Amino acid sequence: MKIVVQRKYEKEVSDDQVIEDLLCDRNIDGIDEFLQPPHPLNTPFESLFDNKKEFQQSWKKTLETLKDIHENAKNIVVYSDYDADGVTGGAIMWEALHKLGFKVMPYIPDRKEGYGFSKEGIDRVIAEHDPALIISVDHGIVAHKEIEYARTQGVPVIVTDHHSKQGGDPESALAVFHTSKLAGSGVSYFFAKELIQEMGHIQNAAHLQHMARSDYLALAAIGTIADLVPLVGPSRAVARYGLAALGTTSRLGLRNIMRDSRIMAPVTAYHVGFMIAPRINAFGRLEHAIDALRLLCTTSFDRATELSTRAQSINAKRQKRVRQAVAEAEKVVDPSKKIIILDSETWEEGIIGLIAGKMLQKHYRPSIVMTRSGGEAKASVRSVDGVHITDFLGGLKEHLIDMGGHAAAAGFSIDESAIDAFRKAAYEKAEEDITDDLLVRTEYVDIELPHTMVQLPLVERLAQLGPFGMGFKEPIFKSKVPISNIRTMGKSNQHMKIEAGDGIRKLELVAFNADEKLQRLKYGDVIDAVYSVSINEWNGRRTPQGILKNAALV
Repeated sequence: MKIVVQRKYEKEVSDDQVIEDLLCDRNIDGIDEFLQPPHPLNTPFESLFDNKKEFQQSWKKTLETLKDIHENAKNIVVYSDYDADGVTGGAIMWEALHKLGFKVMPYIPDRKEGYGFSKEGIDRVIAEHDPALIISVDHGIVAHKEIEYARTQGVPVIVTDHHSKQGGDPESALAVFHTSKLAGSGVSYFFAKELIQEMGHIQNAAHLQHMARSDYLALAAIGTIADLVPLVGPSRAVARYGLAALGTTSRLGLRNIMRDSRIMAPVTAYHVGFMIAPRINAFGRLEHAIDALRLLCTTSFDRATELSTRAQSINAKRQKRVRQAVAEAEKVVDPSKKIIILDSETWEEGIIGLIAGKMLQKHYRPSIVMTRSGGEAKASVRSVDGVHITDFLGGLKEHLIDMGGHAAAAGFSIDESAIDAFRKAAYEKAEEDITDDLLVRTEYVDIELPHTMVQLPLVERLAQLGPFGMGFKEPIFKSKVPISNIRTMGKSNQHMKIEAGDGIRKLELVAFNADEKLQRLKYGDVIDAVYSVSINEWNGRRTPQGILKNAALV
């Protein structure tokens, strides 16, 4: 691992100086606005788009169409993706339209049908719901052929999406609302929020305004964090205010998920990424994501309890299957290649993205994981910093049936007969395009400082910089300290607690799932500790604590 230190303090400085330097080094302009971003409810939808004239034309057509549909009691279908971003965005869009008095049904394809629009899905939607309009959530920007097919069947499509474009906007779409500044759920939130402001007079105006300030923002925050969207600009505002709303939501499904996950307010991005989102995702991975949407939208206590319990059970099953699949993958992975490409006939499509993530985490290589079925293979892809994986795959599209994604993650389908040729071409392209330095895991340290500076007031100030995530990661520090005490924790002694430094102001460090290198540390060793900071609350006491990322003997 390569460690890069941005700034070093030879002696103690003020907490104000730490905050100022940290934000300066991260190129944050407008610190006051960054710390207190404008509330999404007060941010015009139009401001998120570079071409204001094009937005205005699309919005005008959207309002005209929706008013006609409302007056004539025609049907709408909200067609969402099946991951946490698509499900939360779909819940926002469907419920807002429903509460505005529209006849609207949600539709989420299963994984066998495939990501996004398909001819099969459009035919099913038409047969079951006879819609006068389809609104996509978290997909559609690359579905040129499918949207044209829907148009030929007499059904216009409005696209709301954030994924990378391929060949411009779909020309057959009635309107396109696409921005990379938000997650799919974020685009859905702003669309619904704007619609409520335009049409809220129809009915439920006060209630819908409350939903836009609370529950819909909480749902958008879950999708934003789950989809690893950079938490800057409007997405930071969605995450910040949405997390606050999540802590006070009365939505039964969310409250049951948080109860089952033992989450106490304040709710953080960590809670969303590792506890809430996996339970929402679990339905779409192993069963059907429509039940995740039902969990988020139900007003029945019994139904919320039933679905939340199922989410817990399915998620545990998913965790077990991922462990088994990763063990199988490790037997055949070739980490000497600059890109990992694996395929199987037994891995379920719903977990291949998780397998790819595990391969990336362990081997730090862009990772493609495919599962074969019925003459085709579906693939999920995860990438390292510096390798825009959707652009990389774009150079290989002659081998693929379809593809989509963004910089860090993508998906595609491929004919089984083309896999060997694709694999060969991908290995060759990786050798040409991916330099060795991109495959060295790098830990970026914000500040190297004396450990005595890490006191409760500073840690509290740092916590106010959140939420942390993609694009604005939690601050990382480095300190040289002697170990004055060390002990193991956990049922299997897999965790470690280290007291570092001497004198009164010691630094408490915790290492979760400590590897062999950390477990060899002992009293008296002097280490360079790399860590993030948090507040440990126990028996009414609040103390600063470092979460150890890496430690090297000095």
